[in-house]
Amino acid sequence: MDQEELELVRGIEVGTASVNWGFDPLYTWVQPPPFDRLLDEMAAAGYSGTEISYHFPDDIVALRAQLDHRGLRAAASFKALDLRDATKHDAAIADVARAANRLAGLGSHVVIISDEPSAHRLAVAGRVSADGSDALDDGGWRSMAIGLNRLGDLLSGRGFRAVFHPHVGTYVETRAEIDRLCASTDPALIGLCPDTGHLAYAGASSEDVFRDYAQRIGYVHLKDVDGRLLAHVRDQRIGFAQAVKLGLFVELGSGMVSMQAIFGALTAAGYRGWVIVEQDAPAQPLEAAKRNRQYLRTQFGL
Repeated sequence: MDQEELELVRGIEVGTASVNWGFDPLYTWVQPPPFDRLLDEMAAAGYSGTEISYHFPDDIVALRAQLDHRGLRAAASFKALDLRDATKHDAAIADVARAANRLAGLGSHVVIISDEPSAHRLAVAGRVSADGSDALDDGGWRSMAIGLNRLGDLLSGRGFRAVFHPHVGTYVETRAEIDRLCASTDPALIGLCPDTGHLAYAGASSEDVFRDYAQRIGYVHLKDVDGRLLAHVRDQRIGFAQAVKLGLFVELGSGMVSMQAIFGALTAAGYRGWVIVEQDAPAQPLEAAKRNRQYLRTQFGL
C-alpha cells in the first residue's frame, strides 16, 4: 500500500449497526440483547461507531455519555419514508428535522433516507418484473423527487448530508430505479448510500454502481451475500425476511460481493467517510462482528 492509498484508508471510518444483533421489526424470530450489552459488544468487536437506530434511548445527553464511555461515535440515522405521496411530505420533513436535531447533539451530520417498504414490493424483492408492472408510476416518481430535494435542501442548510439508500422491498431497488432516482434528484442535495448486499439481492452489480456513482457516494453499507442461497430464494419466491432468517447475508469475503472491486472504486474516488458493516441477524452476532472487523483490517488495512 503506497502513501496515497494509506491516506485514503485513514479517511475511512468503520462502523456497525444494531441490525447485526437482530434489531429490525421484520426479524421477529430474534431475541436481541439489552442495550448496554449491545454497545459493549460493538466496542469489543473493534468498531469506531454505530448508526443511531429506532430503539436507541431518546435522552441525547445520556446516550452520548454511553457512546463516549465505550469509544463509539454516532455515524448516522436511517429513515424510511413514503415520499411517493405528496400529502405526506410535510410530516416526513418534520420527522427528519427531529432526527437531525438528535444527531446534531450526538455529533453526527448524516441522514440516510430510503423509500418505505411496501407489501407488494417486499413480496417481489429480488425478482422485480422487468416489464414495469411492479414499478412506481410517473406521478409517484415526481412526488418522491420533489420530497427528496426538499429534504436535502433542509438538511444541507443545517450542515447535514442526506444520502439515499436503495433497499429491496421498496420502489427504489433495481439498477434502473437507482438510475432514475439519481437522475431526478439534485446531486448537490441527495447523495447515495449504496448497500452491497441489497444491490446483489436486487440483481444489480455493486461494482458498477460504486464505479458509476463514485462521486455521489456519501456513506456505505457493506454486506456480503450467499450467491447459491440467493438463487434458491429467487427460484422458490421466498420473501425478504425469510431469506434473512435462512442466512442470506454472510460474513465479509465469504459471499458473492467483490470486496476488492468495492474498495478499489472507493479508493479511486478518494472516498472519505463511514463504511458500516452489516450482516443482518447472524446466529452468533458478536463472533460475526469480530470476524467481519478483522477481515477489513487484514484485507484492506482498515
